Amino acid sequence: MAARRLAGMLGTMLCCLPLSLYSAPVDQAHQRARATFAQKAPLALDDQVLDAPWVSAPFEASAYTYTFDEIRQHWSIFMRGLGIPFPSPDYLKVRYQRFPSLYRDLRYQDDNWEQHSRNVLEVWQAFFRGDFRHARELGKRYGGYARVPGLVAQIIYATYLAPSHTEKQQLLQEAIDQMAWFGEQVAILPGEESLTADYCMLRLGFGYAVARLAEDESVPATLQRNYAAMVINAATEILAVEPSHPLALSLSAAFEANVLRRVGKAAGRLTLAADSEDATQPFELSLAAVPDLAIVRYEYANSLLYTYQDEAAGRALAQLQKAADLPARFSMEWLDRAYARKRLQEVQAWRDSGMSFRRFDRKRRKFMRKENINLYAVTRPPFLVD
Repeated sequence: MAARRLAGMLGTMLCCLPLSLYSAPVDQAHQRARATFAQKAPLALDDQVLDAPWVSAPFEASAYTYTFDEIRQHWSIFMRGLGIPFPSPDYLKVRYQRFPSLYRDLRYQDDNWEQHSRNVLEVWQAFFRGDFRHARELGKRYGGYARVPGLVAQIIYATYLAPSHTEKQQLLQEAIDQMAWFGEQVAILPGEESLTADYCMLRLGFGYAVARLAEDESVPATLQRNYAAMVINAATEILAVEPSHPLALSLSAAFEANVLRRVGKAAGRLTLAADSEDATQPFELSLAAVPDLAIVRYEYANSLLYTYQDEAAGRALAQLQKAADLPARFSMEWLDRAYARKRLQEVQAWRDSGMSFRRFDRKRRKFMRKENINLYAVTRPPFLVD
């Protein structure tokens, strides 16, 4: 059964149950967290790759440098896709008291919640302006919830700026490992409504990073490392409690489309219950909720191509053009849009070439593996065919 249908079933079975019905809520929460963030045959990490210099963001940081007050004022706009709660003093106090292992992870273990809030905001500030390595290091330094923007920074850097495919994969694997650790410390049951946003935040970050790691891996590697289950489980758990979460809808659909892309419709349906409708329809729901996210529109374009191939060229180009024309309010949105513009050039060149999409996609993946280039990096030229 596909992720979207599983989400509805889990929502019915779990979300309406009060915590009192669980025999041991804390144990249940930890069991769920361990299952959600479990990995199978993760990539071995190479410190030499992880410690390599980072490429600078290709835009002027001053355009996206915000004060703490400005971040607070614009938070709901910045987070309309991610859905991450604002790290206010009260928010952090409640969570550090609830999750003592995260409190012990703090560099400064005191009750100055205002300062803890400023520490987390300092990391978000670095992320918003595109200072991704500084954000990652600050997040590690402060610990606790400051790790969240640091990990988001690492995932976004790996996706859009890491120059090699190897570096992209290594940075994503390290972020996945850390998200799994964080998720097990913040063990939450889906019925805890006051913590729903945290529950979704952790699964979204984990699922997104795994999906980025898996998107161009071989089918044997994807199966060996259990990537499909990791992404689908994370997306399903989010949608069970937040059925209209825009990025969870996109994550679920995009991964199903990627399955269809790699193994075909018949094999996809048999092996992972992947379905054409579930690979595309959730994007319409996502865009109805939040129409101005470039990442959703370019993922929709890719999913149309992966699912319907040549016949979807016009629809895919329309989505990519809309994504390319959107405004960018902070670093991640600039990079989302930049990749949409790059992908637009690739798809236009492919359509004009007369080549089948399947052949174009194979050539692109082969080139990426042979040259060890991260083709999602916006500082790299697009992959064009004649």
